[in-house]
Amino acid sequence: MNVSRIMRRLSGMVAIAALTPLTAGAAVIYADRTSFESQLSASITDDYSGYTGGSSTILSDAAMSAVLGETSYRTTGFTNWNIVVASGADYNYCSGCNGSYLLDFTTTSVGTAIGVFGVGLDIASAQNVFGTTAFVTFGDGSTANYAIPVANAGTGDKFWGITDDLLIASIHFGLVDGGTNTDNSIQRMAMDDLTIGAKRVPEPGTLLLISAGLFGLQFSRRKRALKI
Repeated sequence: MNVSRIMRRLSGMVAIAALTPLTAGAAVIYADRTSFESQLSASITDDYSGYTGGSSTILSDAAMSAVLGETSYRTTGFTNWNIVVASGADYNYCSGCNGSYLLDFTTTSVGTAIGVFGVGLDIASAQNVFGTTAFVTFGDGSTANYAIPVANAGTGDKFWGITDDLLIASIHFGLVDGGTNTDNSIQRMAMDDLTIGAKRVPEPGTLLLISAGLFGLQFSRRKRALKI
């Protein structure tokens, strides 16, 4: 096989690799922000600063959603009960301290009409988070439940993140299977630094190396077959 033919075939394999979507796999859950953010090509983080002029502010669903304009908030326990509270010099979102809520990611600038690749957040220990389930709806309509780690003064802040090639349409923070709640002795949830993002794709050089490896394997097998 001459060199020019090899190069043409290799170029074709690179083009196919670049255009072929990756097979969707199971969701990946992250316990640290660095690993989570390394999977994103572009992201937006909401630290909840600027939402309040004092120690605590309550906003309607529409007002909360409009502040950053990237995530749609809907309280599912107490209606229009989006609470942003000050914790020292920091702020966090504490609607879940008094009820369940849903975050929708189908209208973001780093996703598509069916959702975003990744969602991650810091679990605010100052609000004694416990008993919360993240009920995730994916872009294909499938759903899954994930337990949110306990975070309090004894354990400190925690991180929870999720990525999936199916994309994430929404997450309901409350009871199992999207159950609503207004009893903060059963479930409490507060978060900070909500990050949403798009998937990091391999650099062209990485695709070239992958394709070259696949081609080399194919060529090696062909040579062995000819010898037989």
